Amino acid sequence: MGLSSTRVSKRSAWSRSTWPWLIALICLAAAGGWLFLRADQPSRTLDASSPVAALVRGTVARMDSSAFTYSDGWKISPAGADPSEPDDPWNKPAGRLTFPYSGRELALQLAVGDYWGYLFVTVDGAAANRLAVIPGNTNSLGKAAGYKPLLAPERQTDAGAAALWVPVHRAADDGPHTVQIEVWRSWGQTPLRGVAVDALPISYLPLWPAALFALGAIWSLYFGFKNRTRIARMQRIEADTDSRNLSALFQSAFIRPIRAIRVLFPHPAPSVFIRVRPWLIQFWPIALLLIGAGVFLDSWLLTDVGLALLALAALSRPELWVAALLFGLPFYLYPLPILPGRGLNLIEVGVWGGLAILGMRNVWQGAGGRWQGAGGRRQVAGGKSSIASMQEKSLAETQSRREKTAALPTPYAISNLQYLLFLLLWSLLCALAANYSGLALREWRTVFLAAGGFALLLGSVLAQSDDPARSRRVLFNGWLAGGTAVALFALWQFVSGEMLIQAEGVARVRGLYGSPNNLALYLERTLAVGIGYWGIGDWGLGVGREGRSTQSPIPNPQSLLLLPQLAALVLTFSKGALFLGIPALLLVLAVGGVVLLARQGKSLRLLWWLVGIGGIVALGLLPFLGAERFRLLFDFGAGTTGGLRLNLWRSAWAMALDHPWLGVGPDNFLYAYRSGYILPTAWQDPNLNHPHNFVLDWWTRLGLPGLLLAGLWLGTGVRQLWQRLRSGADAGLALGCLAAIAAALAHGLIDASYALPDLMIVWVLLLSGDKETA
Repeated sequence: MGLSSTRVSKRSAWSRSTWPWLIALICLAAAGGWLFLRADQPSRTLDASSPVAALVRGTVARMDSSAFTYSDGWKISPAGADPSEPDDPWNKPAGRLTFPYSGRELALQLAVGDYWGYLFVTVDGAAANRLAVIPGNTNSLGKAAGYKPLLAPERQTDAGAAALWVPVHRAADDGPHTVQIEVWRSWGQTPLRGVAVDALPISYLPLWPAALFALGAIWSLYFGFKNRTRIARMQRIEADTDSRNLSALFQSAFIRPIRAIRVLFPHPAPSVFIRVRPWLIQFWPIALLLIGAGVFLDSWLLTDVGLALLALAALSRPELWVAALLFGLPFYLYPLPILPGRGLNLIEVGVWGGLAILGMRNVWQGAGGRWQGAGGRRQVAGGKSSIASMQEKSLAETQSRREKTAALPTPYAISNLQYLLFLLLWSLLCALAANYSGLALREWRTVFLAAGGFALLLGSVLAQSDDPARSRRVLFNGWLAGGTAVALFALWQFVSGEMLIQAEGVARVRGLYGSPNNLALYLERTLAVGIGYWGIGDWGLGVGREGRSTQSPIPNPQSLLLLPQLAALVLTFSKGALFLGIPALLLVLAVGGVVLLARQGKSLRLLWWLVGIGGIVALGLLPFLGAERFRLLFDFGAGTTGGLRLNLWRSAWAMALDHPWLGVGPDNFLYAYRSGYILPTAWQDPNLNHPHNFVLDWWTRLGLPGLLLAGLWLGTGVRQLWQRLRSGADAGLALGCLAAIAAALAHGLIDASYALPDLMIVWVLLLSGDKETA
């Protein structure tokens, strides 16, 4: 009976470990087949346009054809149709055009370029179904219609607007059908150049299905490896103890002596590094100053020397490199001069350079022993051990593994960082499917891939540290210090009147960002974590100078570094930060702080100080409430900030519904919005590259699967932070991270939330838990 049960268990384990590989093989075959079909498509060109009397299947008509009926005022020529300017161009169309056609696929050749104009198209009295249909956006007759803006500055040529074929409708039958086109503005641009019925060349098969099959293969292989690893662990647990003792004997008799001999002959580089390492760590701040001076003076030599010193120090203490990267996040827009006339992005240098340093460090460790970070000594891995001790250790490990067999994670349990990996792969798929794939791949590299690399770097640094708690303190202290540095620079701007943004009656500081809102998005995160970590948390608060707990909180001197951040955050005059972000973080800090301090038996006086500081900030804003920026806060009329934001959300919602699965792709929102969805009442601000709402941002950028993966990534990270808060392990830091997330989501309801290189790195830092890095 036992033998039969064992055989069934083995067959079941074999089947569970086999099907992921079969699925991966099928997906790879499907990807290869799709690429073959894509390469084997015949090429076809569009026929030249000509005058026609009737629009039937296969015709390409010039605009001077007799099949078209124009309203008064049009200028017709073989080159196209150009309307005249009406007496009230903002409320009346420039011209109308009607014509019948027989067929299914209707396309218009339009002149698109750097000018403001748009058209409405109806077919058989209904909205053209290949164009955007936005509720409430009707033609002059009050009917729903397909909508197409003609604004496309990226397509403008030296000769003027560019001609572009645009599919506008696909009918269910061959008709005949009646089309009405209503053109607004656009006079002098000859916006209509031709009409085609079932004549456009067949589009090439897209590349993204092959990428989707490849992605399925990668996921299947990943789960297959996880499943195989779990089965192997369970089989090792159930193996005979004698075989473990034999393995231990072999290890002691052969492997360990070989490793000991290798230690006697280390490579010269690690030996030299051991002698100079303490000196290098002491000069870590000088390395940062050299890098900063190199960027300020545009000196590649100073920058390279500073990076070299920092890299050498990081070979011993890798967290120093990561801390320097986090310190420099608010300055990432200024490249690091590496060679004469050549600069590299700070974040990419920090992420990929850090991984290279870790790789070099691991290679040197393999040359003999392990580097001990704080003491500057090398400890031989393994050391001397007897055969008896090896056997006892093996027996203990066997018993421990048997006890933990039931607690092994299933191969399909997905962790926080794995959700980030899936998000990284899905964003690559969306980038390949985007209309402007080059721009999409650039954002994928600088935002998503860099975030994945940073997650790997952060996890590796903390996992390899001999004191993870100390390393985490170094990382967060470096990040918060960077926030204070950019805040001090912003305060200098306010005092000196330099580099300010004058808008709506107030002078706004912006640090080294292009917009004050970007500075506010960054500082509200650092401020929230700083208050929780340096102020409310048990690290430096309620702990006396001799380490004894006290009832009254002793302010951490580092908390003073938060005052410049608070002042600079207020002086950005960001409405999202002042009315959403700061209240959200204060609410989370207040509720969590009361629970945390009460549980530790400490005074709640600090929370009253926070309430007092918030009141002082509110009083400081009173003189500015009469400025236009705050006076029109609840004005949602046409042309106001509130009205433009509402129109933007209407357009983004329509865009999301039209692209539910893949979105429009990374860094493609700007082009899809202003050339396809911007409403006529929002023409004043066409150059928006995100929908100013984090839900719509994820959806329009990566589709519903991307929104789901982002929600799972965020949810698992918040759950881990909540568990750390309840367990008391770095509770103050966990509370600060939760407050920063609350501020980011609240502010993200009306502004950007993640799709910037610095903000994405911060999200990874906030959501990476201790269990993930182990």
